Amino acid sequence: MQIEALETFVKIAEAGNFFRASEVLCVTPSTVSARIQMLEDSLGQRLFRRSRTSVTLTQAGSVFLPYAQSVVRNWHKARREIALPNGFNGILSIAASPVIWGDLMSSYLASFQRHEPTVAINAIVADPATTAAKLNAGEVDVAIFHEPALKAGWSATKLLTDELVLAATIRRELVRWDPKYVYIDWGRKFSDEVFRAYPVDDTPIVTFSDGGAALEYILRVGGSAYLPRRWINALPGRLHPVPRAPVFDVGIYAVFDAALLEAGDRRTFVDNFISAISRPADDELETIPSSAARARASFDQKAGTLT
Repeated sequence: MQIEALETFVKIAEAGNFFRASEVLCVTPSTVSARIQMLEDSLGQRLFRRSRTSVTLTQAGSVFLPYAQSVVRNWHKARREIALPNGFNGILSIAASPVIWGDLMSSYLASFQRHEPTVAINAIVADPATTAAKLNAGEVDVAIFHEPALKAGWSATKLLTDELVLAATIRRELVRWDPKYVYIDWGRKFSDEVFRAYPVDDTPIVTFSDGGAALEYILRVGGSAYLPRRWINALPGRLHPVPRAPVFDVGIYAVFDAALLEAGDRRTFVDNFISAISRPADDELETIPSSAARARASFDQKAGTLT
């Protein structure tokens, strides 16, 4: 049974169509059909129900899919690891959302690589839902989340606690409703606490799932939002805490699935990564997302032009 046949099976299951799978794999539709025929003959089972417009998994195909995904995933991991240059011990795959990468991960990776210079890094940027799916499938070794929804078997280590402070681009007092308030989804815990603190029916006009994009938006057009205090401290004169507004805490966690990490080096890599980044230096936390840093640089440049 060839790895190409397994990968083809997985791609068809994802695409729901032989032709789309052939485009992804850069092979002809007849090659795709031949690979699936070979796989079905090897297993003695039909894997797909075929119609004129789509294909669906049979019961046997549904049972076989996670095993095929695991084989393909481990095949690609093995290929990457055996191709490492001399002196490297392995690869650590890390996933996080764009805002966490732009906010903290550069410092975190620098800290880890100072401690583990012989471990290569596979950095994956994805939204929280995709990150969780990749962690669940074993495609990443460790994921960094704001307030993750944990499933059975996952282990989580809190890296830091962010104070979320209501800040505005102009100095103002606390009001019942700010039409320029921007809601940022910092997770279920934050959402529940905000609802209890502000039991109003008005829906924010602008909502962001990514804090870095929200901060860049606010810096460009004005407004207010709940932001980490360290971001506000890094932008003196641009953001002003709103007096008497409630303050909320949100944790940032490193999460891994112990069941998907084999004993030995990979688990050691994860433990060492968490250990290296659990106590970052103070200057590593006085950061803002890269997108907001660009907005600040643009503002500062314009301000310099006007003076």
